[in-house]
Amino acid sequence: MAEVRLVVAMGLVGGLALGSPLLSLVNLPVAGDGVLLVLTPPWRDSLPIVERAGGRAIGVGSGPFGRFATGEGPGFATRLRAAGAWAVVDADALAALCGVSPG
Repeated sequence: MAEVRLVVAMGLVGGLALGSPLLSLVNLPVAGDGVLLVLTPPWRDSLPIVERAGGRAIGVGSGPFGRFATGEGPGFATRLRAAGAWAVVDADALAALCGVSPG
């Protein structure tokens, strides 16, 4: 029984350690214009979500959880969420977190 508690405790600690940076990434402010990272469920294709929001995909493909996209107007991030995106992250803010200054 003690082994089960240890495994559960380690799982909770690991989840918090991995989840905290992800939550801070998802809560970054989104300018609404420029390039955005659109995070979507892995079982849904992200391209129709971007197109329904009135945007266009950037790049030749996508990852299992999303893609880069751009769209017109300040409401693009809101439209992406309404179309089914889990989260929308400003690509410039993401680059700054990685230590890259926009060109």
